[in-house]
Amino acid sequence: MFAVLLSGCGGGSGSNDQPTTSANTVSSSSGSSTSSSTSSLAATSSSASSASSASQSSNTSSASSSSSSASGQILASDNFTSGTSKWQIEQENATGTVVAANGVLDIVEPAGATLWFKQKFSGDYEIRFTATPIPYTVTVGTTTYTNRISDLNVFWNSIVPTATDPDPTLKNFDGVLASYNSLYLYYVGFGSNGNSTARLRRYDGTSARPQITGFATAASRTTADTGGDMTTATTLVANTPTRVRIVSRTTTASDPYTLKWYANDNLIFAYTDSAPYLSGWFAFRTTVAHWQLSNFSVVSQ
Repeated sequence: MFAVLLSGCGGGSGSNDQPTTSANTVSSSSGSSTSSSTSSLAATSSSASSASSASQSSNTSSASSSSSSASGQILASDNFTSGTSKWQIEQENATGTVVAANGVLDIVEPAGATLWFKQKFSGDYEIRFTATPIPYTVTVGTTTYTNRISDLNVFWNSIVPTATDPDPTLKNFDGVLASYNSLYLYYVGFGSNGNSTARLRRYDGTSARPQITGFATAASRTTADTGGDMTTATTLVANTPTRVRIVSRTTTASDPYTLKWYANDNLIFAYTDSAPYLSGWFAFRTTVAHWQLSNFSVVSQ
C-alpha cells in the first residue's frame, strides 16, 4: 500500500467522528499553514520528509490533471429539488432533519447520521459535490456546542463483506459510527473532531478502522496523523463551500493511485491500495453539525 500527500500507512484507529468539546468555535484555519495547494507530497518511507520540492510539485500536478481532465458520462446525480428518495437516511437521534429543496440538501444533526446514496458504483468514476458548513449551536445532554462546524465525512466503495447481497443500505444501521465497523470501505473525515482533524481510513470489517494517514492539530494528533498540522486546505470555514471530488479507479502505469480525494481542487489524499476496493456504495456522514449539500453527481472517468 502506498500513500502520497500525507506520508505513512500508520496503524492505530485514532479519534473517531464523535463530537468533541475542545474545538467547537468557527475558524478559518487551524494549526500551522502550508501552501494553499497543499503540495507537500511525501512517500511512505522513513525518508519521505526529505523529498525535493520539485518532485512534490510534479506529483501533485500529475495527479490533479489526471482527475480534472476526465469529464466522462454522468452515472448519477441529484439536484435536490425532488425530495430525498435517492438517499437512505440513518440517524442516531431522530430529531435530526434532512430536507431537499431549492437545489440544497439541508442536514441538521444533533448526533451521528449517515446518508447513503442508494445506487452502487463500480469501474473508474468520480464523485462530486459541494458541502457548506453552517455554524450550529445545540445542547446535547449537558454539553452545549456553540457555532460548531465539523465533520464533512464520507464513505465510498462500501460493502457488507459477509452478506450474500453486499448492499449496506439493506442493513438499516442506527447511525452510530461504530455500527459501520463491519463494512469494507474507504473513509475520509474532513474537518472532523471539532474541525481539528482530516483523516483517511480503510475499513477492513473490524473495529480497528485502520487509519492510513491524517492531518491534526497538536491537541488532536495521534501517531497515525503522519501528514502533520492542519492547514488552510484541510480546515473548514463557516458558511464557505468546500468542493469535494473523490476519484476511484484501477491503477495504470501512468497513474498509480487507487483513490484521490480533493477539497477545492487541492489534492488532500492519494493512495495506492494493494487490495483495492473498486466498487460499492457512497454515503455522506456527519455528527453534531449543520450542512448544506449541492451539485451532487457521479461521472465515469
